[in-house]
Amino acid sequence: MNPPPPLWRRLAGFTMLPAIAAVSPLLVLPAVSRSAGPDGWASAIAGEAVGTFAAIAVAYGWTTIGPALVAIAPDDPARGTLYREALVVRLLTALVVLPLMAVVCVLVASPGWELLAVLMGLQGALIALSFTWFAVGIGSPGAIAGFDALPRLGVAIIAAIAIAAQGPVELYPVAGIVVTVAGTALYTRRILRDYRGRWPAASRIPSLFRTGAPVALNDAALGAYSAVPTPLVNVLSPGVAAAGFASADKLLKLGTFLPYTLANALQSWSAEVSGPARARRLKIALSAHGAFGLAGWIVLGAAGAAVSGLLFGEQAAASTDVVVVLGFAFALFSLRTSMTRHVLFPAGGARTVMTATLVGTVIGVPAMVILTMTVGPLGAAVGYALTELISTALLAYPTAVHVRRTEKEGQEKT
Repeated sequence: MNPPPPLWRRLAGFTMLPAIAAVSPLLVLPAVSRSAGPDGWASAIAGEAVGTFAAIAVAYGWTTIGPALVAIAPDDPARGTLYREALVVRLLTALVVLPLMAVVCVLVASPGWELLAVLMGLQGALIALSFTWFAVGIGSPGAIAGFDALPRLGVAIIAAIAIAAQGPVELYPVAGIVVTVAGTALYTRRILRDYRGRWPAASRIPSLFRTGAPVALNDAALGAYSAVPTPLVNVLSPGVAAAGFASADKLLKLGTFLPYTLANALQSWSAEVSGPARARRLKIALSAHGAFGLAGWIVLGAAGAAVSGLLFGEQAAASTDVVVVLGFAFALFSLRTSMTRHVLFPAGGARTVMTATLVGTVIGVPAMVILTMTVGPLGAAVGYALTELISTALLAYPTAVHVRRTEKEGQEKT
């Protein structure tokens, strides 16, 4: 087994991925927003939000806890078995979830934009079948770049040129779907060849669903409150107001690639040692995510409105108050990502995370609905930030306890 690469190389490799991931849609989405107009643009982002929630259901927790399981797996056959189990579970859930997702996309779309909404949803949902979580667990950013990020950048450029030349806006989600399916198929063939493992027996499949239920429920709750705002605003405040909120939400979603990428780079690094050394690395990871979130809040709040107008057109420009509130939500999300990915999931705290997320969702989603009906798009942003605040606050104490316990366990052994 090859020795793990140094931290600087992982950071460099994984840092390039969000840059590519952010640039790819930004190359084509301005053309989509201008070609589709306010109703089409809002429908596209609403469909994408529904697809994001569907992706969480299809993934059934594997994209969240999978990297940690792979990072701490004892050997390559164990990793190969994990990949096979994840593949079976996600394909089975996709058979149920994807048809339901298409129906919901049709319902939330503006008249005439149903196909675009469905394709945007499908593009987002199929991400759940991607291989990237496994590549994160083994610390291989090159695989993500070669099989996903760079091809996605290439098709985005082609789609942008075609749409600007009066091509149909549906080219963009179709291109993304092709990249996900082809890249995942090619990488999966490699994994099945290089990582020998066991396919789950039919009798074991129900236990896989039971074991993954806590993480899946946590992700579903998280996905519910992150997917609700844009479709909700599109239904209650259609037109320019919905288009502006869709742009703000899109900037937020693009920004969330960054905390995920930092977490990916630190995932296996934080799990390679134990005792006080691991506790130190966990503290570094938490501090880095906290600082990263604060910087993101400042940038989004200060420049988000102007950038959205520049990218998506004046009719789809986000308001300053909305991006400031969503920037606060981003800061909380960044910190909570490290709490769950680096500390609580590897320590067996999936139920703790699930409880915090469910409590936040139960309070936050009704708040979004009520505030959107009474205040408008700003109310949706406030409700979203409230959900993040509750979920993060509830995880602060258990995170601190696990870090201290890790440090003391190492001291007792010595």
